[in-house]
Amino acid sequence: MFIAPAATNEYLNSAYDYIASTIGGVYLVMGLLTLIFLLFLAFSNYGNIKLGKDNEEPEYGTFGWSSMLFCAGIGASLVLYGSTEWVDYFLKPPFNALPGSEESIAWASTYGMFHWGITGWAIYCFPAVAIGYSYHVKGASSLKASTGCEALFGSSENTFLARLIDLVYMIALVGVLGAGLGLTSPVVSATITEFFSIEQSLIVTISCLLLCLVIYSISTYFGLEKGIQKLSKFCAYLAFLVLIYILIFGPTSYILNSSFQSVLFMGENFLKMSLGPPPFGKSEFSKAWTIFMWAWFFGLGPFVGIFIARISRGRTIRSMILGALGFGTMGTSLFFMIMGNNAIYLETNGLMPIIDIWTNESPAVMVSRSISGMVLGKWILPLVGIFCLVFMATTFDSGAYTLASSATKKMKAGEDPDAWNRIFWAFFIALLPFALLIGVADSPDLQGIDKLKPFQTIVLLISPPLLVVYIIMGIGLIKNLISKG
Repeated sequence: MFIAPAATNEYLNSAYDYIASTIGGVYLVMGLLTLIFLLFLAFSNYGNIKLGKDNEEPEYGTFGWSSMLFCAGIGASLVLYGSTEWVDYFLKPPFNALPGSEESIAWASTYGMFHWGITGWAIYCFPAVAIGYSYHVKGASSLKASTGCEALFGSSENTFLARLIDLVYMIALVGVLGAGLGLTSPVVSATITEFFSIEQSLIVTISCLLLCLVIYSISTYFGLEKGIQKLSKFCAYLAFLVLIYILIFGPTSYILNSSFQSVLFMGENFLKMSLGPPPFGKSEFSKAWTIFMWAWFFGLGPFVGIFIARISRGRTIRSMILGALGFGTMGTSLFFMIMGNNAIYLETNGLMPIIDIWTNESPAVMVSRSISGMVLGKWILPLVGIFCLVFMATTFDSGAYTLASSATKKMKAGEDPDAWNRIFWAFFIALLPFALLIGVADSPDLQGIDKLKPFQTIVLLISPPLLVVYIIMGIGLIKNLISKG
């Protein structure tokens, strides 16, 4: 990416199309099966199993717990996609809908909530159950991806397969988190350039990335209680303020009505959306979106699973599953309901050329422009920028924490990895987005959603091995649950 960015982007595009066409259907099936399996666990007798001792209370309160799991699983990319994802559905709608039609608007308003909703959170939560059971119930001595596989091949300290799983997971996580940083740094820089009326540039974007690195390194140093939990709560408050502002000063009745209709529309079409347009797993829409999104969730799944498992001691399997699916889905849906429908309203009513900005400038600029055009919008932009910056930091300090725990040989329940270990991973994660941002900057032919393609491709390239890890975790979890009776 540093040496030949344009050629690398071309290679990444070819690799993306090949992988998506070859195994795309596997992602669709595994996503749906993961959701079904977790719902079965939650509502079965296995849901009563306590992660910890029978009389143990949850280590973290509900608000702190839900804030941490949400901020770990969903970074500032939610702000980017929540505002812009609908454009691609509107211009290239699925299921033979006509571009720009009322049907395309229905799909545009709904598909974002689906892609960031309950199936994705099920993919996140599945490793949390497997790892959490081994760590809190079986008393595993380490907190790693391989901890969830110990029922099959014993202690993760002593087997080659366990070490291989941890290595694959750590490489994948660095790639996915790095891609996430690269995706969301331009959103922060766009709020700055829009506020000060200066030109968007690579220097500004990289400066924002460096600032995020400083924030999440400091938070990572202070650990879970003093760092990550407090930052996550602060982020949740900021998210609430930003969304309430857009709801009140935006087209309130349109947002509320469209959101209600979208929930009904998704309920009616959930299975259809899960399988995607025909041909199964090979349609351009599925390859561009659903397959990529499930690959993203599978790529981040062990990381979020480790983190949710760590903070869920004292909770039952049922409360962990329903909490993750419920809080996660509601949180992401609010962004698409409010920010997405606000942008749709601006475009379809001729109030702002949203799609032109998206196409000719960038999705990140579109986010800041859609907010700056509102009442007092320009003065809200700094708050949005701070929110995005903190949102990024909460995700990546959680990532650095779990990478550090994976690199720690033994870590008992309640312990944290060493501070130097956490700081090392905080800096290491930032290397990939620097390269990706430079690569995109040196490829001026990339327009609209294509500006995000290099980041998407990195995710798809590194996620297939984790599908195998999920299968191993599933077999191990079933074995553990059956042995418990």
